[in-house]
Amino acid sequence: MANFLLKYILCLTLVLEGEAMEAKVNAPNILVVDDEIGPRESLRMILKPSYNVYPVENGYAAIQVIQQIEMDVVTLDLKMPGISGIDTLKEIRVIDPDVMAIIITGYGTLKTAIEAIRYGVFDYIPKPFNVPEILSIIDKSIQRRKLNLKVKEVLGSCFNQQILKEPVVDSDFVLQKEIKGMIDFKWDDTTLPNGQNCLEFAKVLAYTLEEKDPYTSGHSERVCYYSDFISKRLSLSPKERSELQIASYLHDIGKLGISNRFINKKGTLTPTDWAIIKQHTKKSIELLIPLNLSANILSYIQHHHERYDGTGYPDGLAGEQIPLGARIIAISDSYDSMTSDRPYRKPLTNGDAKSEMVKNGGKQFDPKLVSLFLDVLKEMEEVFLVKDHLRVPAVSY
Repeated sequence: MANFLLKYILCLTLVLEGEAMEAKVNAPNILVVDDEIGPRESLRMILKPSYNVYPVENGYAAIQVIQQIEMDVVTLDLKMPGISGIDTLKEIRVIDPDVMAIIITGYGTLKTAIEAIRYGVFDYIPKPFNVPEILSIIDKSIQRRKLNLKVKEVLGSCFNQQILKEPVVDSDFVLQKEIKGMIDFKWDDTTLPNGQNCLEFAKVLAYTLEEKDPYTSGHSERVCYYSDFISKRLSLSPKERSELQIASYLHDIGKLGISNRFINKKGTLTPTDWAIIKQHTKKSIELLIPLNLSANILSYIQHHHERYDGTGYPDGLAGEQIPLGARIIAISDSYDSMTSDRPYRKPLTNGDAKSEMVKNGGKQFDPKLVSLFLDVLKEMEEVFLVKDHLRVPAVSY
């Protein structure tokens, strides 16, 4: 009886909010949670032409809706009577971990922003908001959710101890032919016969993520290329080289869960922006743990933003506490980032980037690896006769 009454109240609420309408077929579902009728109605009117919108005035009603209807996106105010926006988000995450959450609030602080980040917020927007920004962020969050679900589906189908009988093919995610015949294996088995299937999968996944952003297209390929040159000079074993290559391709996969609003932001990053961006190493591990990757691969990815002086993230490791592969990727990643175009700055020349590497040796980077890397670059420049940003060919293994 109590459950019936809750459903009845929920339905009555939606009717009173003007939502007694037929749902649009195949349109995404958006849950708008705000105790103020002005912003709530504004969002409903803005989103109604393209989406099924469900406006509610408090966290309790939001939780009831999530339990009854699958949502693609939920927008949340933080300061609401009864149950706060953060506590509502915690409950929603338990019910549906895949729904995209966007905070829209006039009461945001650094503390609440960081707290929201812990529960997988896609974006954090202050009031008053503008219409184009809201529409853009909603659209991007829906596309991100589709990609998240697709990645989970593909990864699950590829690594669930079964032979793939059909290739996974669509416009957004094309697995290479090698994956079709992949049999059960753990990703730490890097000496597979008949090709390096796990490495090929890592490449495809990296390409899929990067192709949507012209500023990062080919980034992981180049990071892998530089890192492999360094590994050769260090005479790493074939297994160690393969692990480093896979980690290089997947080092930024966690950015799948970070809004491009922060990744490509022009101007100075705020503490909140940095807190959001720093989550990508954690998100990477969360995505990759189910794949049975080797401990080495995971550690390289998790720690590639540590600094040699101990001031990096996520764990503040220093010196040789930082895994060797992570120290190598840190150099390759930073060099390629410095010499690549970004929406917020022009690329540095090779000479300026090298000067930055030297200046930060012993601070950000392992100084011995910096010296070795500069030798590698000199060798590469002699081979390819390149005087500025290196556009590398496909990596050969």
